[in-house]
Amino acid sequence: MKALVPLDGSENSHRIFLTVRRLLAMQPAIEVHLVTVHDPHATRGRTDHAVSEAPAQVIGRMSVSAPMPRLVESHGEAMERRSIESRAELSDLARNEIPAASFVTHVAWSEHTAEAINELAEQIDADVIVMATHGRSGLSHLLAGSVTEGVIRHARRPVLVQGPGAQ
Repeated sequence: MKALVPLDGSENSHRIFLTVRRLLAMQPAIEVHLVTVHDPHATRGRTDHAVSEAPAQVIGRMSVSAPMPRLVESHGEAMERRSIESRAELSDLARNEIPAASFVTHVAWSEHTAEAINELAEQIDADVIVMATHGRSGLSHLLAGSVTEGVIRHARRPVLVQGPGAQ
């Protein structure tokens, strides 16, 4: 049995391990697939300050000197670095939260998080998607949307959702 567990790095999403541990207690042979989805447009290369001082800029009567930033990492390198960091974070979480479980880590890149989660569930042939919800409602739900809602609406497999108040 395979369970896909999406995590967004928030404290709320980490609470899903309560439910994952319960599932593992009932079915110890579950293979847990942890995934985080990043927006490629939100990832930037690192910049650093120039080694030498930039020439002073004259603004009115004042002279202002500030080092000009320079790019030290391309967008592709930034995405690769973020993938490596995310896999390490997911592995650390799994080792701490579900130490006896068999797990696999995934990093997906998409502007559409819910779609990416559902696509990965299809690719790995997950038996269930297990995820937390922030429990937003009203205006905040309308403005922020809901990844969980998007997953539920379009999933072709069961989705087990844990609300923010789960103990």
